[in-house]
Amino acid sequence: MPWADQTTPNILFAPESGWTTGRMYVALRSSLPYYGAVAESVEHQFLSQCVTHTLTQLSQTNLYAYAEAERRKFDFAGELIRDWSRPLVGQTLWNHTAGVDKDLRTMLLDPEAEICAYVARDTVKARRLISEVMKDFRDSGAPVAPHRLRVFWIPQDFDADDEAQRRLIGESLSQSVANDVLMNIVFGNLTAEDVRFFVRTSGMAGLHLAVLYAISTAPDLYSRNKDLAAKLEASPGAIRERLLRLLGCGFLAQFGGGVTLTKATLKGRVFLDLCGELWRQIPIGRLTPEILQILRLLELRYAPSAVTMSADSLHLAGPLLTEIPEMVTGRLISTIAAATYRWGINLDRIDHVIWESEEPPIEDRGTQVEAIVRSLQDESRRYLEQ
Repeated sequence: MPWADQTTPNILFAPESGWTTGRMYVALRSSLPYYGAVAESVEHQFLSQCVTHTLTQLSQTNLYAYAEAERRKFDFAGELIRDWSRPLVGQTLWNHTAGVDKDLRTMLLDPEAEICAYVARDTVKARRLISEVMKDFRDSGAPVAPHRLRVFWIPQDFDADDEAQRRLIGESLSQSVANDVLMNIVFGNLTAEDVRFFVRTSGMAGLHLAVLYAISTAPDLYSRNKDLAAKLEASPGAIRERLLRLLGCGFLAQFGGGVTLTKATLKGRVFLDLCGELWRQIPIGRLTPEILQILRLLELRYAPSAVTMSADSLHLAGPLLTEIPEMVTGRLISTIAAATYRWGINLDRIDHVIWESEEPPIEDRGTQVEAIVRSLQDESRRYLEQ
């Protein structure tokens, strides 16, 4: 009989030292779920649960929501919700390389999956098999969107009986999942350089954050700088300069024909929500381990004294003020304070307005455009096959 209960691992964040695995491994040997005649290896079970609990733990930042879904034929499955829902399915490959073809086809042919996570033992055979299957998919022309696949390689000699190895591999895998699934997909590819480019602004403190907030929460799309200038009581020139910086960060996008319309991007909305979380937690005097982990992914570090120094120098710029991780964090928090006090932006609850692009996808712009795109794809494919 299959066991009715299975141990739930407990992955914890340590504020300074990174990850600890807590009770991740406790009783896994005695509590592995048994399906049919062959139980999954403890390495297989550990790795699958590490992925799901990384996503669960970081959802406590309130930057997104995560709910585990029915596994069906997958090793793990869930739903990542940030502006819209992104179903995730995943498989873990450890001992049975003969199942690579089936694993990949099961995930990539799932019509609902937007993210396909594959945790795989790093062997030459496994890499060759995955490469061959993906090449077959691309050559077939099947509408499977291979870019949905994210492979996380695990050293082939990993032994889940070794506590030091569990800690090392758990930390490494969790970091990879947080970077590749959260930062690159769910958070719109928010990077450390985006944040640094944002804080390099000098002049009127907090105006660029106020502009981003105004655009992200506006019931109508902005098309004229003077409308924003009137709302924020700033000059059109100052607004234009901030718009260019926000476009450079990727926090805003512009589209339209004769009239250019401006809207906040997914990355910009995530950044605003991160600012909101920082603004709520700083007065308490401590940051949660989950927010500290997000800051680490953005190469930021929190030091209260840096906030004080930054508050007096927001009108200035320079490497000391905008490149040192503690000073970048301090400058960001001081910018939030300036935007809140001067323009009254409310970061406790940000009611984002999400606009669909009015421009159709490139492949939907007529048969002539479609023919050009297809011709270019056929031409580039020949170089890939060399």
